[in-house]
Amino acid sequence: MNRYALRTTETQDGKLVQWRLVDKAVRVVRLRVTGDSSPAYQYPKTPLPSAQPGSVFFDDDRLPDLVQVRAWFPKHETLWDALRDDYWAALLHTVDKRHKP
Repeated sequence: MNRYALRTTETQDGKLVQWRLVDKAVRVVRLRVTGDSSPAYQYPKTPLPSAQPGSVFFDDDRLPDLVQVRAWFPKHETLWDALRDDYWAALLHTVDKRHKP
């Protein structure tokens, strides 16, 4: 499995985050809230009219970590908690694979 592969974490309340595990850190690529019909944009304010509504994309050159997105979007606490759990599972999985004979 590619360690830098795009991963997805979803919650039952219709929130989704796509992220990568890079050098033992979460790097968030996209946030999407299913019921949100507001226009998509690249953070902080660049409109993306052809992207799926309710989406926030982050610049590939400066992908934020979990601490940053949690501070920027605090009302999505359930999503950030789910991402934290998925992060630890992914991190422990990559460590286990490296230590197997």
